[in-house]
Amino acid sequence: MERFKISCEIAGKLLDLQFDIKKIPEEVGPCYMVTVDGLFQGYIKKEKSGIFRQLMNSNFTEGDLARINQQLGNLDNV
Repeated sequence: MERFKISCEIAGKLLDLQFDIKKIPEEVGPCYMVTVDGLFQGYIKKEKSGIFRQLMNSNFTEGDLARINQQLGNLDNV
């Protein structure tokens, strides 16, 4: 899946997040550029464990990233 969207509560607001797959040099596995309500918010990477972690330029809090991981865990093809 090259692009997908989810709705997730970030900083107390329900926001639309869009994930676009990106090839990042020296990174193994899927990496995604994240936009929130149309604004670039950085990159995340999917670990072998299935958990997403932040990469460069990402500024999500630990709680935000936990909620994002919870929502992404509900998707089949990510």
